[in-house]
Amino acid sequence: MKKTSWLKPLTISCTALMCVATFSTHGIAADKNAVLAEVGGKKLEAKVLEEQIANLPPQMQMMLVQNPQIKKQFVERWVDTNLLALEAQKTKLDQDPAVKNKLDEAKTFILAQEYVMKEIEKKINVTDADVKAYFEKNKAEFSEPESVKASHILVKVPQDADEKAWKDAEAKIKDIKKKLDGGADFAKLAQEMSDDPGSKAKGGDLGFFSKGRMVPEFEAAAFALKPGEVSQPVKTPFGYHLIKVVEKKDAHEKSFDEVKDQVKQNLLNQKRREALDAMLLNLKKQYPVKINETAIDETGKAPAAAPAAPAATSPKAAPTPKKK
Repeated sequence: MKKTSWLKPLTISCTALMCVATFSTHGIAADKNAVLAEVGGKKLEAKVLEEQIANLPPQMQMMLVQNPQIKKQFVERWVDTNLLALEAQKTKLDQDPAVKNKLDEAKTFILAQEYVMKEIEKKINVTDADVKAYFEKNKAEFSEPESVKASHILVKVPQDADEKAWKDAEAKIKDIKKKLDGGADFAKLAQEMSDDPGSKAKGGDLGFFSKGRMVPEFEAAAFALKPGEVSQPVKTPFGYHLIKVVEKKDAHEKSFDEVKDQVKQNLLNQKRREALDAMLLNLKKQYPVKINETAIDETGKAPAAAPAAPAATSPKAAPTPKKK
């Protein structure tokens, strides 16, 4: 049975609610002790939600500032969620073994997450000097290879096709080429006649790609063309193609300003991983850990079929008494 449709948006909104509902950092909530809502004696204070603001992505904060009405929606969803939770407790649903297990799992996850936040996230730091040094040492990571932006029209040939199918496809692609040579629009013909479902609706547009992304025959033809040129029919394992190159980019190294945010994020992630690995290694020394590889391998496997029962034997007929 599927969950009712109204529950899904409620769940999503309640998840978001745990992150935001008021914006003191932007001057919307002046009183941090202000009670935003109350359900059955439980109060939602501004300061409780404000603690979550700092963890929000800047885009989310900006969206909520630009649309203050969302704040009210979050509070309303908080009310709805707490009403349902109160009724669930009234019916002792929180004592159900399956529900208790879910609550325990949620508690474990939240504790682990908060511990990492406290012991790692708030202590790691990457300076501008770190970012610059990494960039200078690893410039090769930020080089862009030569690439082309191309469109194509494909006349597909099945893998198990015979010689006739290939000849028919070749005749069709040559007919399309004649139309292009006569002034037909490439994108329009691609939409009408290409067999590539991934690019057909976009007029055959494949976007930018570098060497090594396409099959060799296609790649060689595409990189040999100049912008605006259309290839002769190109045969590949997929069929016949007509390729039009739209733009070319030479290989180049990205500037520091282009990649500094990416570099900083990479360094932060690296420090997070290193700190977490060290933390877990130390914790494994403090707490015994056992992993049953055999049981893991067996989990989810279909149970072995029961052995067939031996064929039933017919009882021997009773001996017929001899006549005297």
